[in-house]
Amino acid sequence: MEPARILSGLLAVNRVLFGANYLARPESAGPTWIGRRAARTVGGRLMTRSQAARDVGLGIGALWALAHGRDDEARRWMTAHALADGVDTAATFVVRGRLPDDGRMALAIGGVSTAVALLGATRLRSGASPG
Repeated sequence: MEPARILSGLLAVNRVLFGANYLARPESAGPTWIGRRAARTVGGRLMTRSQAARDVGLGIGALWALAHGRDDEARRWMTAHALADGVDTAATFVVRGRLPDDGRMALAIGGVSTAVALLGATRLRSGASPG
């Protein structure tokens, strides 16, 4: 199995799990991303859940395409992952000084996630076996 397929699948699973956690427990975004106080506000919970729903959808879409050997679709899902993660990372970078640990953990996660998504968006090949 090719590395781009494995990493793309792992990213998609990770995204579904993170999203499901943030949907159920939006305050868990506090310690490593937006700060505990912001995560407890109505607006913080709303925005966290909004992003969580986006993440679950992106992850499920990518997993479906990968599982069915539809690499053209999987590349589009990975492009959407890269766009979402790249914007999240850039937005986090802008306000990093007001975040827990200067946003280091969130920036690291966002940067790695963006890189893996870009790998999938550029390296998945049609005709690769789905399993």
